[in-house]
Amino acid sequence: MPAAAPATADARLDPQEMVVLHRVFRREISLLATLIEAAVPGDRRRTDVLADHLDLVLGALGEHHEGEDDLLWPKLRERAAPDDNVVARMADQHGAIAGALAAANELSRRWRSRTDSGTALRLAEALRALDRHATTHMDDEEEHLLPLMADHISPREWAEVGERGRRSVPKSKLLIFLGAILEDATAQERQLFLSQMPAPARLLWHTLGARLYKRTVVRVRRSDAVVPQA
Repeated sequence: MPAAAPATADARLDPQEMVVLHRVFRREISLLATLIEAAVPGDRRRTDVLADHLDLVLGALGEHHEGEDDLLWPKLRERAAPDDNVVARMADQHGAIAGALAAANELSRRWRSRTDSGTALRLAEALRALDRHATTHMDDEEEHLLPLMADHISPREWAEVGERGRRSVPKSKLLIFLGAILEDATAQERQLFLSQMPAPARLLWHTLGARLYKRTVVRVRRSDAVVPQA
C-alpha cells in the first residue's frame, strides 16, 4: 500500500495542541511529587485526594503515549523517511517513560493503602524520575517531531489520537482534565480547544466545568487557580 500523501496546505495540522497537552504533564507531575512528599502520614483523606488526581494524570500520560505508539509512529515511519530516525528515538524514549510510569503507578497503589511517609517519599522520587524522562522526551518531541507531524499527519489522524485519549479519561473526570489543559493555555489556545467541542459540551464547561476545576485545584493543591471561562 503506498504511503499517504503529506497533509495539504489547506488541511495542514497545527501541532500546537500537543504542546498545550504537554504543559499538563510538565506542571502536574512535578507538583504532585511535592504535594505527596508533604502529605501527613496516616491522613487517608488527603492521600485519597492526591492519589485520585495522580491516577488521572498518569492514566492520561500513559494513554497519550500508547496512542502515539499505535496511531502516529507507524504512519511517520512510513511517510517521513529519511527522518524516521527521529521517530525511532521517540519510541525508545517511550520505553523509558513506560518503565518510570509503571513504577510510579505501583508506588501510588501502595501509598494509597499504607499512607506512610516512606512510601510517600519513594513515590515522590519515582514521580521526579518520571518527570525527568517525560520532560526530556517532550522537549525533543516539540523541537524535532512536531515539524514532521505537520508535514505528514493530517488533522483527522491527529484527532483520532485525541479521541482515543478522551475515551480513556473517566467521564466524571473529563471536565477536570479539560480544566487542566486550559489552565496555562493562551486565549488563542483556549479558543482552539473549546471550538472543537460540541456546543452542549462548551456550555457544560462554562456552566459547571470551570467551577468544578477550581474546586479540584483547591482540594489538590490547597491553593486557588485562575481558570478563564473562554
